[in-house]
Amino acid sequence: MKNRVQGTTTGLIAPLILVLPVLAAAQVVPIPFHWSAPTQGTQAVSYNIWISRDGGEPRLEATAPDTTWTLQAAVGVEYRVLVQGVDALDRDGAMSPPSDVVLLPELQPEQDGPPLNAGFRPNYPNPFNPETTIRYGVPEGVQDQRIALELFDIRGQRVRSFQPAETPGWHTAVWDGRDDAGTLLSSGHYIVRLVCGGRTSTWKMTMLK
Repeated sequence: MKNRVQGTTTGLIAPLILVLPVLAAAQVVPIPFHWSAPTQGTQAVSYNIWISRDGGEPRLEATAPDTTWTLQAAVGVEYRVLVQGVDALDRDGAMSPPSDVVLLPELQPEQDGPPLNAGFRPNYPNPFNPETTIRYGVPEGVQDQRIALELFDIRGQRVRSFQPAETPGWHTAVWDGRDDAGTLLSSGHYIVRLVCGGRTSTWKMTMLK
């Protein structure tokens, strides 16, 4: 099943999708999400996260205080995820329009060969100081499409670009905690993003000093 996005984003940018490889014995897998704050209108102080399971009606799953949240996803369940900002300045708690609906495909078992979808395995170590190894997978059939591996700070600013492998399979990239100019960055959370054709996956890392 391919990832697809439905609807129209007016208040928030839809969360980026991460599909993790799952061991056959696993039943629940953490799926980290990161999204951008509204750039106009609502000044969000928190975010409501709505989840639909297997095509059911969306239900309020959680309220996140910032732009990151982790879904505890059950293997074999199809999820649809929406994010909605709660206005910090409105006494009535006005909310932005929901983000696009993000369809999260059924999780696939881990394989020795190329992954079925572009994605990440956990970086190691995490948290780290000052170096970590990023592990990412490139599926078959995307070699003629755009492939990018980039790193962003928690504000959404790109700080580092890597030259990703384009061959199908699992690959590694070592990050030394520096930006593209060679400057050592501060402690905090960073988001690594993998773009393979029309699919985008993210993974959250933490640098400690």
